[in-house]
Amino acid sequence: MKKQKKSEKKESMSSNDDPYLMRINKGEKLYKFFFFRPIAGRDRHFEYRILTKEKTNGKIEMVSYNFKIVNGIPQKSSIMKAPEVPKEKLEEIIENMKERTNTAPDEFEELDLSKFKTIDEQLKFLKKQDKVDTMYIM
Repeated sequence: MKKQKKSEKKESMSSNDDPYLMRINKGEKLYKFFFFRPIAGRDRHFEYRILTKEKTNGKIEMVSYNFKIVNGIPQKSSIMKAPEVPKEKLEEIIENMKERTNTAPDEFEELDLSKFKTIDEQLKFLKKQDKVDTMYIM
């Protein structure tokens, strides 16, 4: 059996197989996280999440997914990634999502992480808030 090189493994891995939803490269920072928590799914701990990071070129990378807890185990599904979104389009995307999902103000939360100077400060804040499982971010 031929041994597969690490670089070949990375290329063959789909984004749904990658344990990290978002990879933070040098010079990049998290930007904003959005949580949609419909009342109808609260008993199942269901959320729709959108995570964003600011890339070094000023564009936004966006990852969205369904999140729920099943038998005490966090589950993610329907993962979608957009590698380059103009920053000025982000608000429009979020507003469209609120409309399409009929999200009421009390079912929506926005975390603005752009106020922190470093990725370490951002991750420390997220862990303290217990808002997102940082194990999915590298």
